Amino acid sequence: MKLCYRQLCVFRKKNLAKKGNRRRFKLVPTRKKSILGPNPTPNYIPLDLQIETLLRLPVKSLLRFQCLSKLWSSIITSQDFRNRQLNLAASSAPSRLLITFGDFLGKEILLFSLPYPNVSSSSPPSCLVRYKDLSLFKVHGRKVYNAVRGLICVGSKRKVGICNPSTRRLHVLPQIKHKDPPINLDVDPRCNYFLGYDLVGDQYKILAVDNSRWSLEQKVVVLGGERVWRKAPCAKCPHVSRTPALYMDGTLYYGAYRRGMDNISIIVSFDVRLEKFKCIKIPVIYEDMWDTYKTLMNYGGKISVLEYPREGSFRMWVVEDAEKEEWSMTTFHLPQSAACLDYDIIGTFNTGDICLLPKQFFDPFCLVYYNLKTNSTRNVMIEGLNQELYGPKLKSSSRYNVNVSAHFESFMLLET
Repeated sequence: MKLCYRQLCVFRKKNLAKKGNRRRFKLVPTRKKSILGPNPTPNYIPLDLQIETLLRLPVKSLLRFQCLSKLWSSIITSQDFRNRQLNLAASSAPSRLLITFGDFLGKEILLFSLPYPNVSSSSPPSCLVRYKDLSLFKVHGRKVYNAVRGLICVGSKRKVGICNPSTRRLHVLPQIKHKDPPINLDVDPRCNYFLGYDLVGDQYKILAVDNSRWSLEQKVVVLGGERVWRKAPCAKCPHVSRTPALYMDGTLYYGAYRRGMDNISIIVSFDVRLEKFKCIKIPVIYEDMWDTYKTLMNYGGKISVLEYPREGSFRMWVVEDAEKEEWSMTTFHLPQSAACLDYDIIGTFNTGDICLLPKQFFDPFCLVYYNLKTNSTRNVMIEGLNQELYGPKLKSSSRYNVNVSAHFESFMLLET
């Protein structure tokens, strides 16, 4: 045992001696050669480049990325970024359609988006879309009033709200208190709500216009401001609204009757920034303008009135000079393929296209796009929509509020 222990000690000393004779090398960190050259740029992305990159991302990505850092959150939620994103999306993104279905007897509005159809003589006469392939979104409400800059104005019972389909957020506004509220509290037949945008003040406003004949009230509320409806009286031209609103360059337009025994037809303009009303007189020969269903349209930068097509034809009146009361009228005849039905106009576009919905529902569900300049049509059919939503018993469109508008992604936050 003593011999083994002594041998072990000798062996250990020899090993320590050998290790001591070894040369010790000092590890010096070496730089790897950069593929960018001898003077590589630092691993840093300039702030302006980050902003430009974020501006080109879809809204779904922006919703996620605003949670990654405080810097990105402050950038994405800033008013300047949201306006730049909206302008970029409106000018560069491919055109899309936002289609909404509101059930007057229900509580939800169905929304989905489709590519804008190319209405020309060279394009195919129809295209088919499967209902199961659509990205659907439901929001509480019954009716869509209008759409402005990626936002839509929706109504539900006696309330009104603003919805951003891109972020899938709905903001409900305070209820208007009438001096003499209607007996039926489930619905509010009293007001039409129109969404507008102040180009100078960068504000969204909602105009509530009384559509009854026994009271005259116009009120305004500002998104992002106080949650209070303010009076916006129209003393010079008391009226009741009769058509959906058209938004053009900071001004809302809608058809109306002037209050009085004669009930003269007029077009009312509302300056969203100044909150002032003006009346556009309609020539005497068209004094019964609103006796039948009509809608307003931006036709080449001019206000125009379109009547709903009946028996294959319809008329359009264009306001050539409002002060001189100069109007022009054109009669359109639908192509033979679409001339045998009656239609509702559920959407108008600056391109000269209008979207028609047959009064009688068909399977598959069909929308007809008609170009006023080329007199050409294109059908967009949605397979399976009728069965999934309404069942086989649905025969007419009178129960439903269907609206089609131009759509582009918006990151606008709804806040008051």
